[in-house]
Formats: sequence, C-alpha cells, structure tokens
Amino acid sequence: KEEIVKNGYDLSINKYKKTEVKPIEYPAPSVIMAEIKKLNTDIAADLAKLEELLK
Repeated sequence: KEEIVKNGYDLSINKYKKTEVKPIEYPAPSVIMAEIKKLNTDIAADLAKLEELLK
C-alpha cells in the first residue's frame, strides 16, 4: 500500500511490474523481396490460367 500511496495512487501496471522487451528478428529485406517476387509470379500464372478458362 505504501508504494501505491508513494506513486500518487497511480495504478498503472508499468509502475509495479517490470516488463521484458524481447527483440524481434526479421528476415533480410532481400529475402522478403525475393518472396514477394515469387508470390507475384505465382499470382500472374494463376491469373493467366483463369483467363484461359474464361475464354
């Protein structure tokens, strides 16, 4: 209770509980771009197949 009074009755969780921030590792931009290019190629191929079916 003393700690709450000392903090001006601030009940924010961050005042009383330490939070641990874990860094997030992402793939390299070149890897992401390669995946996007492959997806775009796959989409284009699928669209071409659909267009053929609609003829």
